[in-house]
Amino acid sequence: MQNMYGQNSERPFILVTSEERKNILNKIEKQDWASEIYNKLLSKTNKEVDVFYKNPEKYIKQLPFNWRKQKANSFPPFYETDHVENGVHLNLDNATDEEWEPAELLIKYLQVALDCGMVYYITEDEKYAYVASSILYAFVKSVQKSKLSDWHGRGGWLFPYDGFREVRVIGYKVPLIYDFIAPYLNKNGLCFDIIKKKDVDFSKDELQHVCRTYADITINYGHTGSNHSVLEAPSLVYNALAMDDIAEREKLLSYFLTENTENQDALNVMAQNYKNKGDIWPETSQYLNHSTAIIARLMLVVNRYKPELQLGKKYSNILFALPRLDYFVYPNGEIIRWGDGHRRGRAPYEACEDGYILAKMDGLTGIKERLGGVISRVMANSEYHRSDMESIFWYNDIDEKPEEFKLSRTDRVYHAGIVMQRNLSETLKPEDGLMCFVGGAHMIHGHAEGMNIELYGEGQVLGVDNGRGRYAQDIHENYSRIFAAHNTVIVNGSSQGEGKWANLGINTVKLISMEPKVGAEGVSPYNSFSQTSFEDTGGEKAEAKQERTLALIRTSPTTGYYVDVFRSKSKLPNEYHDYLYHNIGDDLVFENSDLQFNATPNRYMANANSKWDRRTFRNPGWHFFKDLKTSNLYGDDVKAIFNTEQLIKGSIYMQLYIPGFKNREFTKVKAPHTFEAPKPYDALPTPTLVIRNNGPAWENPFVVVYEPFNENEKPTIKSVEKLEENGIYKGLKIESAVSSNNLIQYIITQSKDAIFSSEALELYFKGTFAIITLNEKQELQNIYIGEGENLIFKNEVITTNNDKSFFKAY
Repeated sequence: MQNMYGQNSERPFILVTSEERKNILNKIEKQDWASEIYNKLLSKTNKEVDVFYKNPEKYIKQLPFNWRKQKANSFPPFYETDHVENGVHLNLDNATDEEWEPAELLIKYLQVALDCGMVYYITEDEKYAYVASSILYAFVKSVQKSKLSDWHGRGGWLFPYDGFREVRVIGYKVPLIYDFIAPYLNKNGLCFDIIKKKDVDFSKDELQHVCRTYADITINYGHTGSNHSVLEAPSLVYNALAMDDIAEREKLLSYFLTENTENQDALNVMAQNYKNKGDIWPETSQYLNHSTAIIARLMLVVNRYKPELQLGKKYSNILFALPRLDYFVYPNGEIIRWGDGHRRGRAPYEACEDGYILAKMDGLTGIKERLGGVISRVMANSEYHRSDMESIFWYNDIDEKPEEFKLSRTDRVYHAGIVMQRNLSETLKPEDGLMCFVGGAHMIHGHAEGMNIELYGEGQVLGVDNGRGRYAQDIHENYSRIFAAHNTVIVNGSSQGEGKWANLGINTVKLISMEPKVGAEGVSPYNSFSQTSFEDTGGEKAEAKQERTLALIRTSPTTGYYVDVFRSKSKLPNEYHDYLYHNIGDDLVFENSDLQFNATPNRYMANANSKWDRRTFRNPGWHFFKDLKTSNLYGDDVKAIFNTEQLIKGSIYMQLYIPGFKNREFTKVKAPHTFEAPKPYDALPTPTLVIRNNGPAWENPFVVVYEPFNENEKPTIKSVEKLEENGIYKGLKIESAVSSNNLIQYIITQSKDAIFSSEALELYFKGTFAIITLNEKQELQNIYIGEGENLIFKNEVITTNNDKSFFKAY
């Protein structure tokens, strides 16, 4: 196989070689998927070619030339693409359609040229190469008329204030077009010149200069330590491979492989993010997915060019990361959300195919079998269809059988501090599944969120993270990516990020204990838990230590609930702590008749008009809350419900039981709408609960029991009572009615190695988390120890093993 590759190959060789053409033609002729892709491309391309040949001059002149700046008898420059707000040039994240129009035209015509190049490779019909060369010729002539910007070290040729984007959407196409039509140009193939209005020779020297410049933009512009290096790397690799001088080609390629600069990480540095099997790119979901997919593709391209590098073998952990996103999902298939991540997505199956080929090249049997099994599975389930020409160039039949896809009880996203728990129902229905997670950490595109949770129930993410809309907007910078948009605790009204990326740096949520461990089956089919910690040290006014115990408790195949225990204490005097919980829905209703609410419109407005710039925000962001109503001080138990009654699939609810403690105030607000929520809640305010504890919330923490249910069933929980020892919270007694069974559950939720002793209950427990379940006759049903050393309940005496976990049904 390797004899068809090599650095001295005749063009084309970046994506495909002339030696592979016979096999590709056979694939198009005999395999339906390949012929469908090719015929669709051919039909689209022929329409453009037909228009071109009717009037080549008119066709080329549709490119975005700025004729007002034309000098005599020469190509004019292109219109530049930039974005200005309040007189300040910014990157193109929020550019208007009008501002984007020149770029869109260039991208369109360069894609036509690339399509023509690929069809020329397949057909060897020079009419396609002539169109491609004429477009490329015009581009090369005009792009050089612009001055290369040095704005903030990140400028481009055509995007003077966003060169990072220019190499991503334009720069990488140019070398690919050249590589495909090089055989035509080498035969003295001509192109049309709209200035001379005749066919002319193509200037390879000028093309080489343009490709060299785009490679240089990547090497010497931009910044390191983020996905920027990855996103720019295709332009670097493809433009390096476009160099006709082999020594120059190898030198530029070295900047992808090993030579790091102040502005660009090479592969050897990118790969350090994948130290262990299963490690992923350390950003949010869409970036980790996209980054790993790009790296895998470029590894394959370079490995094909120079097989002796064996990049798959050298950086095999990158390939292990490719399917990981499929495992960070709720039972309804939506993705857990952290930072700027989206709610929907999938693993990059095209990249899994790239990784499969790379593993096959480098003899990596285990990875080949893993990725091959993934591809076979998603093809068999019609979740993935090959769709582009690279599929025809590279992909063949998969040898492996479909993998058995199974979501584990628990999982982690280590760089994000995330600990997931899930309990899929034996009914296999998404609405009967339960899942939650706790997490928080600093990363590129991360949020200053503290120790945040999401809760799932009745087929929907109910306890939600706000997500994100367009970058650089007020709501994004002063709400979505700071504390108030998350299900967390704000300390002294002052929790914030500090330092690092975008001044959003926070500490990482640390795992204290969890059961089951990642990949383990779990000792109990019903219960799981995690205990985590967080140091809130941003700024100077929070200075808090926090601990959160989150438990998932299933009571039947269709019912269950969550227990959330959040401890928080500050080093500072006059401390107060606010517990926030956002739930999609229509409203939040309290059932306590003696809990009186009054309008408090100014409660969270202290920082509403404070300084805001690129690194200073209006923390903690809760000035975005509307329709604020706050209770009197209230120390009794509270019961409330979030009503979500406008979903297409029917009404669902989240019921809350909140044990009472002194010095508590309750506030209900309308938070901003939640991005990517189900309609209509993606456009409606998000009902939100805020509980304020005046003083430390450690010995008497925030404790909330959450039970989701739907319109066709009643909530199962009948009562919730706190368990205390000497005035200190220790756990809960929860009574519920599940079908014909009445359950009594004692749930002990302590800090690690703490002790609870109750003579009245005949109960002793040393440990972090345990559940004792009885029936209505007080008969023991089961005992679960998530983590602990000793438990005594009446006549039962349990000492755990080295795992400190235990389950027994009676």
